[in-house]
Amino acid sequence: MGNVSQTGGTVLDTIVDVIIPPDIVTFLNTVLYRNTLILLNYWSFVHFFGGVGFYFLFPTKLRTWIVINIVFEVTEYLLGFGGNPLFVEETIDIIFDLVWSIGGFLIAKYVTESVRKKWGTQT
Repeated sequence: MGNVSQTGGTVLDTIVDVIIPPDIVTFLNTVLYRNTLILLNYWSFVHFFGGVGFYFLFPTKLRTWIVINIVFEVTEYLLGFGGNPLFVEETIDIIFDLVWSIGGFLIAKYVTESVRKKWGTQT
């Protein structure tokens, strides 16, 4: 897989490479399905399960989760100008990062509420 850094070894690249090694970034960027309306890569699962996890930690904070994701995606977009592939994304990827992340929260909420209704438990 090799080094995916495109900026020539900036401080940001060094920090990113320590947090998420380049081989993992390359793997997560692997496109599983793509057309003009949908993008699915391994990052999609990271975002989806991030939403699920956030729901279980903060089940009443959907608006907070949306704001966190928007701020994160704007920051990631701005960092993308440095050229590091962890941050460089197309518009469709940014949109679907939000869709998968917020969708994970909403699906976890729906499943949890459905199970509670079926089994008669309350929070």
